[in-house]
Amino acid sequence: MSKKQKNNHFDGWGEFHGSASIGERGQVVIPKKLRDSLKLNKGDNFFVMEKDGAIVLFPTELMELFVSDLTKKIKDLKK
Repeated sequence: MSKKQKNNHFDGWGEFHGSASIGERGQVVIPKKLRDSLKLNKGDNFFVMEKDGAIVLFPTELMELFVSDLTKKIKDLKK
């Protein structure tokens, strides 16, 4: 891992992409580096969750896949 890569990681929490603040209307801007990295676009939707004081944005497409996989596993357990 290069020195630059080491500086971007925060003790196993993930890669650091900058900071953000809450605007007048409660909006938060996701740093461009992260938007580009995750291929996020205007209009993308997220579930907004809280975990131990952290705000988690979970893309709805990933949530759909998670729920679908979970539903399949539950059905398999019932067989």
